Amino acid sequence: MHIILPPAFSQQHEQALTNYLADYHRLNTAAWQQLQEGINLLAQARVEDAGVSHTFGQLYDTYVDRPLADPYIDQLLTSADVKGNGPALIAGFARQISSALEKAHLLQRDLPESWLLFAYCVYRWQSFARGYAFEVEIMRDLAASRIRFQMHNLRSRLERYSSADLTVLGLLGDIKTSTYFLGSQTSKPLPNDFYITRLHEKGYRQTVVVFQKPFAWEVLGGETPVSGDLKNVLALLPGPVRLKQRGIILIVVEYDTWKQKVLQKQVAPGA
Repeated sequence: MHIILPPAFSQQHEQALTNYLADYHRLNTAAWQQLQEGINLLAQARVEDAGVSHTFGQLYDTYVDRPLADPYIDQLLTSADVKGNGPALIAGFARQISSALEKAHLLQRDLPESWLLFAYCVYRWQSFARGYAFEVEIMRDLAASRIRFQMHNLRSRLERYSSADLTVLGLLGDIKTSTYFLGSQTSKPLPNDFYITRLHEKGYRQTVVVFQKPFAWEVLGGETPVSGDLKNVLALLPGPVRLKQRGIILIVVEYDTWKQKVLQKQVAPGA
């Protein structure tokens, strides 16, 4: 077996991946960017064996996503406490990755580069699993808040790949675990009207917020926002904040504020 890494994959990328596996909470913005660059590069790394070649991305799909995703989603949806039980559930499935790769002879002690395949698969799995745990949390909270919404079918592999996770008041929304989706945009417009996500403060404290396009905030009858940026948005909340990220104008509000606005709109006469 032979592993071919992309020439652009550096020791800095590998170190960022190592630091992520050690404790992803401690990664700063620069480290997260380095990590994402490395993961994107590793997706195209290749494993060649007996004339057959597969990318890391293809191997993740075969040995991790296809066997683990559906059973994980099923257990997540039947869990009474997703926030409390989620970490243990995610870790339990993640422990199956090394044995699956070893059984397929893809994780070999005498081939150090095979560790990168394992690390890549663990990162992809944790991103997937944490993302859907957060999505189920939001889905249940919206239902408990009596907000009317339509959700894609988490049990459908095809629908899991849809660009929008839910629809509220005719607006298309997505649920993200971080603001990385903003940094990954260049000149390409954001596909959805709003994004429910988390902002991370120093330490482990998180604030759930909603990023939305200006017209989506107008649909809710929102107040005039103040100007800010990603660095000071938390200090400017709970009032609406207008920010410009890579040429994209977005209005940020706390999740609870957004829910109140949606509920007011949905219970209004004629709604």
